[in-house]
Amino acid sequence: MRTPNIAHPFAEDVHILIDGYAATDAPRLSRKHTRDAQRIATSQDIQPRLVHIHRQTHDMQLNVTALKAQAATLGLGSLADQLETVLTTVHRLMCDVAEAAAATTSEP
Repeated sequence: MRTPNIAHPFAEDVHILIDGYAATDAPRLSRKHTRDAQRIATSQDIQPRLVHIHRQTHDMQLNVTALKAQAATLGLGSLADQLETVLTTVHRLMCDVAEAAAATTSEP
């Protein structure tokens, strides 16, 4: 399902939209990722996927950083603060994924 390019005026509408995507996309994506994971035979087979997830997460960090800067430029301090919280979470996720990827190597 494509993400729309329109903004919704009410938070409830945004939550409904997000919940709808989660409900419709989750079963299909879960099946896909489960099938892909079942093809894995060793920890080293997991490594490229974790590196890919790290790259996606890094892209997300750059995107959120740009959005935070623009929110601040527009004087949306509360939103910029919320996006800073998101950045902290994304950074923590990136570090955890990097550690998981490193754990797939044969080195201790």
